[in-house]
Amino acid sequence: MRKKYGHIIWMAMVMLMGMAWSCCSSDDSDEQDVPVTGTPIAFSAKEGEETAVNNGGAGARAYGMTRASSLSDNNVTSFTVWGYKNLSYEAGVYGGLQTVFPGYIVNWITNSAATTTSNTNGWEYVNQQTSGDEQTIKYWDWSAKAYRFFAVTEGAGDPNEAIAGSSTFTMTADASTATNITATPYFSKLWFSTGSEALYPTRLFGKPVVLEFLKPYSRVRFLFTYSYEAEGIKLKNPSFKPTDDTKKIEVKGTFTVTYPLVGTATSESYTVTNIDHSAGLVKFDKEYIPEGGVEREVWYTVLPIDPSTPQGSYTLTVDVNGSTKSCVVPAQYMQWKPGFSYTYIFKITDSGGVEIDLVQAAFTPWEERSSDDYEVYNW
Repeated sequence: MRKKYGHIIWMAMVMLMGMAWSCCSSDDSDEQDVPVTGTPIAFSAKEGEETAVNNGGAGARAYGMTRASSLSDNNVTSFTVWGYKNLSYEAGVYGGLQTVFPGYIVNWITNSAATTTSNTNGWEYVNQQTSGDEQTIKYWDWSAKAYRFFAVTEGAGDPNEAIAGSSTFTMTADASTATNITATPYFSKLWFSTGSEALYPTRLFGKPVVLEFLKPYSRVRFLFTYSYEAEGIKLKNPSFKPTDDTKKIEVKGTFTVTYPLVGTATSESYTVTNIDHSAGLVKFDKEYIPEGGVEREVWYTVLPIDPSTPQGSYTLTVDVNGSTKSCVVPAQYMQWKPGFSYTYIFKITDSGGVEIDLVQAAFTPWEERSSDDYEVYNW
């Protein structure tokens, strides 16, 4: 009789073990297994904050300050995220790719922060799908060699994974009207972390993934300062344009962002193609006049410059009390990147000439920083 009971108990234990194993395993080898307990992956989304980086004369003032805003502040309440982990690392090369988020919809839900374990900042992905498989909670794998995440907002389409080891998104970038700029999707920078506290002290595993969003545009302005009392000085007909008269300032084309998934690269890259030259600007002819109101605080929104095709130098001309003066800005200062704002400050000298005083490029890390003067904000 004892043998019979023992056999029944043994069979029951086998059945329970089998049930536990089936609950903890994934049928899809491309996606991560979901542990019974662990640290959930959660998201936060922000628009790029600007930080001043100055090039110019010694002692020149910086025209800018920084600001970070939630993506939801700009009425963007949904994005689609892709996430991967690398399970191998050897000689600087990341491999062993495994999908964690295969294009999950993440929605902003007002006053929802900390109401679920997957929602720490108001952004929820669990069960937010509009079709297809249910979106389930995901957990950090502490044995992974690296994680990488990226996302896009509505209108950017699905990723093209035709190139092995990377994902690309292609979108039309049209800055010819304010309406088109507003309608252009956001894309994120690549979030990458090895989990190493020494290498990534602010982006460790286990913390909410802060995705940094931007649009495929650059912004440019130019303004004047004086090396002496400006009273009586009259400036007319300002023009800031490519030195090569055959070139235009481009505002419409095709923007492609590429996210590496394996290998040595750990940041996104981009190209600008199919430029519509007919939409391009001949010159910038309205200077930015601080505290002059909307009509005079003029920013130009333009295409970023493809790294493989530099645009060359620019020339500033302006009539100073009836005499035309000019100044050339070297090509190295005309390399516009997406999400950056560029300020070119020209100084009218005491001899009545004009010279470049300061070039300022503004963008990103999520830290507060301020400077002397005018606010420089992302759009």
